[in-house]
Parts: sequence; C-alpha cells; structure tokens
Amino acid sequence: MIYPIIKAFGDEVVTGEELPGEQITDEVIQKIADSDALIGFLTRRGNPDAGGVWKTHRWVIEEITTAINNKKKIVEVRETGVDEQGGIVGDRQHIIYDESARDKCIVEIIKTIGKWHSIERIKLKLLPEDCIQEIFPLLRNADLRCTYKIMTEDGEERAESVTKVVSINPGGLFLQKMCPASHLYKCTLNIRGSTGSQVMRLQIPSAFI
Repeated sequence: MIYPIIKAFGDEVVTGEELPGEQITDEVIQKIADSDALIGFLTRRGNPDAGGVWKTHRWVIEEITTAINNKKKIVEVRETGVDEQGGIVGDRQHIIYDESARDKCIVEIIKTIGKWHSIERIKLKLLPEDCIQEIFPLLRNADLRCTYKIMTEDGEERAESVTKVVSINPGGLFLQKMCPASHLYKCTLNIRGSTGSQVMRLQIPSAFI
C-alpha cells in the first residue's frame, strides 16, 4: 500500500529484503547509505509475551540504526503492541500502525513524506546548455541580477527572491541560494535591460524504504 504513495511524490522506492539471519547485509547497508530517507516497518513477530507485547524483526531495527548513523531522514511505522525498544531507536518519533485503522497510518505517512519534501533544499542548476554559454561571459558584470520565483501547480507565482549565479566546475552554473526541492521555478537574469528567463522542474532524490 505504501509504494504508490512514495512514487506519487516522484520518489524512487528501493526495498530492503527479509533476512532469516536477522542481520542486514553489506548490500542493504550500502543501499541505505546511498538513499535520502528510510521508512522502517516494525511489525509483530511471533507471539506476545505475558504482558501482551510483541517482538519485532531485529534486521529492521538494524536498518533504522544504520540510517541514524548515516544521518538520513527516518520514520518508524510501529504496529500496535510492538515493544517500544527504547534507546537509539525507541526514543525517536514514530507512526502507529493499527490494522483496524490503516487509513490513519497512511495519512500520517503522507504527511511525513510531504514534510520531507517541503524542507528539502538543493542547488538549482541552470539549463539548457546554449543558455549557459550566453550567461558565462556575464558572471563578472556588476550589473547582473538574478531572481527566481516558485511557481505553483495552478500557475501562480510566489514572491520573488534574489540570489547569485555561481560557476561550479565541472558541474555548470547554479543558483547560489539553496532552494526548496520539487517545485517549478522561473529564473530571470537581468542586466541593463536585457532579460532571459527559463522554467525548470526538480525532483527529490530517491527514498529507501
């Protein structure tokens, strides 16, 4: 049920694997290191103890711990009745999964991914290349002014922001200011009355779940 939600945000789903030995492999560790976020599902395993508390899969806890050590964005989806674990994993914010109220869990996951997208900031690269070749000679011009606007899906433009254009070799030209990801941008360069504009769309990097 979760894959279509993640893909709807424009993210790539990279799954781990069920591990009989309960220890994650080097391949899974590398997948987490290469990803931007992790959603860990702590589901019931076996039978409950005398207090009605279930254990969960150790390898999922190890995945979450690996993500923490790699400073990734994380959310735990913990099934009701599962041991809260404590320590480095258990003290973090989590989403409750109740089989009888799955819709509430889905809503919280959507809100979490949406928040990740809203706070994600990246550098914007200017395209296309033929436009870049025209801009390069102007970078040292003191009259060069660069502004950008975030454009909503219904075509409205938000307030204009001022930034600079910087050259990063061998990457190309970028806006100096870090900008929210997953938006449409209208970038305008002004120099003594000469104006060029372009619209670009950027997607958030892949997510590991």
